[in-house]
Amino acid sequence: MSKFSLIASFLFITAIGQAQTDKNDIIINAGVSSGYGYPSSLYRENSGIPAINLSGDYSLNRLISVGVYTAYTYSFYKFQYPTMPETEYKDVWKGWDVGIKSTFHASPLILENEDWDLYIAAFFGYANHSLIFDRKHVDNGHISYHVGEINAGSMLGFRYYLSRNIALYAEAGVSRKFFAGGGLSFNINSNE
Repeated sequence: MSKFSLIASFLFITAIGQAQTDKNDIIINAGVSSGYGYPSSLYRENSGIPAINLSGDYSLNRLISVGVYTAYTYSFYKFQYPTMPETEYKDVWKGWDVGIKSTFHASPLILENEDWDLYIAAFFGYANHSLIFDRKHVDNGHISYHVGEINAGSMLGFRYYLSRNIALYAEAGVSRKFFAGGGLSFNINSNE
């Protein structure tokens, strides 16, 4: 596909209709974040991915939606002694979060522009994370651990609709620690 066709397609998509959230809309969010309050526990890291998020919301009406979320994260710190390559080690932090959330959409009350969706959400779920110290020598003084805990928090976010069915979103919140992220939203049950 040529660059011109790609740009023309993008402009056409952004020109299609209004974007308010209506009753029975189903919004799928896919993006990345610093986790749902569980950022990496590695002291240092040299590779990894931010938490990959996937969530879904079902609109009960224009102001309230309910949904589910999940997140996965993986990062590691790998070190090799220059004089002893066989002494390489790799510490790994990985885990997932899953839960439910409820969202209050404030935009219909404060904004006339239907391309914007400002929201406040509360979530409750379960987090399962582990830190594995993988040093080759036994006398390392580090202890690997596994965490499985209830995770609860809240977030503030906004969504900007490029079209009735596609939007960009960004959100930030607090659980055990501050987190932030963003990505794409897709309205798969639009009334239009």
